[in-house]
Amino acid sequence: MFDKGLLNSMTFAGMISTSFFWGFMTDTYGRKKIMFYGYMFTGILSLATCFSHTSWLLILFKFLDGVIISGPYAALMSYLAEVHNETQRSRTYMWLGVFFSLGNISLPCIAWLIIPQKWNINILSRTVEISSWRVFLAICSLPEFLACVAMFAFPESPRFLLLKGRREEALEVFKKIYSVNTGKDPDTYPIKDLQDEYSIKGPSENMKDKMRMGWQQIKPLFLPPNIYKLCAIGLIQLGATIGSNSIRLWMPQLFTMMEHFKNNHTKMEYSNTQPRFCYMLGQRQTNHSSSASFINETVDVVHECIPAVLNSRVFINSIVIATTGVIGYTLAGTLITVIGKKKLIATCFMVAAACCGSLYWAANTNSILGLSSVFVAMSSIGGACVVNIIVDNFPTCLRTMAVSLTMMVGRLGAVIGNLLFPVLFNLSCLGPFLMIGSASLVSAFLVILLPRKHPQNNKSKNIA
Repeated sequence: MFDKGLLNSMTFAGMISTSFFWGFMTDTYGRKKIMFYGYMFTGILSLATCFSHTSWLLILFKFLDGVIISGPYAALMSYLAEVHNETQRSRTYMWLGVFFSLGNISLPCIAWLIIPQKWNINILSRTVEISSWRVFLAICSLPEFLACVAMFAFPESPRFLLLKGRREEALEVFKKIYSVNTGKDPDTYPIKDLQDEYSIKGPSENMKDKMRMGWQQIKPLFLPPNIYKLCAIGLIQLGATIGSNSIRLWMPQLFTMMEHFKNNHTKMEYSNTQPRFCYMLGQRQTNHSSSASFINETVDVVHECIPAVLNSRVFINSIVIATTGVIGYTLAGTLITVIGKKKLIATCFMVAAACCGSLYWAANTNSILGLSSVFVAMSSIGGACVVNIIVDNFPTCLRTMAVSLTMMVGRLGAVIGNLLFPVLFNLSCLGPFLMIGSASLVSAFLVILLPRKHPQNNKSKNIA
């Protein structure tokens, strides 16, 4: 159990180690360049992961994968904010969440088709055995290569170009966006000139000057009032990811344990009462026969690594959880402009905390699935909405760095959650649910500390 928690957390640990670095690189060298090279190297690492022949090598590759993907992820968050206006920006992040959920749906679907297959191809004198899970990991690297190729169709962020004092290039990008959106000739774009708000020169060749320039660039982030906003948003992200990424990554394992339990116990044994969630997971707290836990029984009997036979119900449950996320993000895309960001965030975390508390007492498989689905959807939506608060309250020169730092704190929550989940679970089934529910509840109350968006002064219609 702890080894699985370690594997789950390694990608997030890699992201944490380079969040600060990638935030600086993205604000210095541009969003498009970081996304292009980031997706390319992530795809190469993901492809290399499927050739791991030892567990430590698999864990190392997952860590390195997290190290690289942190860059394009942070760049994508800023890029979306900078190519959409304020009216559409919040809704755009919700639609991004829809595509994240579609990705989560595709994973169990592909796994359902690939992993149950009995493929064994030995290469390099039996050093590496090409089994179905390796094929699954190889297929999962394809979207990263596709994202790399897709970047050729996108321009650099116009806000970043303005930040670097490249007004003519920024204006050309705006003309291209205008032409794509309206179908009109780019020369008919009504904006004829762009106003310089501020600009930052590129770093010089001297490394000392680069470091000094970088510090001057990010220094305002750690001064009032930015530091207070950064701490509040970071703590909310911490609570959101402790919940969503722990439950989401552990639910397939928990469903597998439940299916194992049902396959090894007759229905007549529980004809009068429905066994509770924790009892099916091996935490036996009722008067039924054995005093040893289901987990301990399994460990005592099985001493060698035997691949688990996955029931199709496990894949179906994972698909249902991801589908609920798609529905949730779709509704949130409309609600966020109606009820506002702060109210939506608080509501999501309150509902998530209630679902997590109810999950401990659930006794029906369908109710367990329903509560898990709603919890993952609500906590994920709450965390995604917080990104809107970041882009609304930090200037362009600090935006990616702010996103990177808050996401670094959030990923720290994912590492903590995935490592503590098996430890607390072995002590008591209530432990992990108490931890996750409390984190969601605290995040809901911290929403009152979030700042509001300050309106900007109107500018001339011919100058942007």
